[in-house]
Amino acid sequence: MKKIQIISASNCNNCELLYNVVSTIVKSKNIPAEVEKIIDVRELTKYKTMKTPVLVVDGKVKHVGTPIPAPQTIEELIT
Repeated sequence: MKKIQIISASNCNNCELLYNVVSTIVKSKNIPAEVEKIIDVRELTKYKTMKTPVLVVDGKVKHVGTPIPAPQTIEELIT
């Protein structure tokens, strides 16, 4: 099972959007994954960035910052 994290320093609109898009893709495509939203500045520093949101799949950064990628791109990033 994949571990997908959306990491942010605050509950911003882009972070919420990315979380919702990822959750929808995981559910609609039956991807075996746990999707977690983390709001913690210390988590951001682990990935050496202060840009948000950060999309992490199985411990690897797949996307940082805005604009948020298109849903098709997000699907490719998480699979």
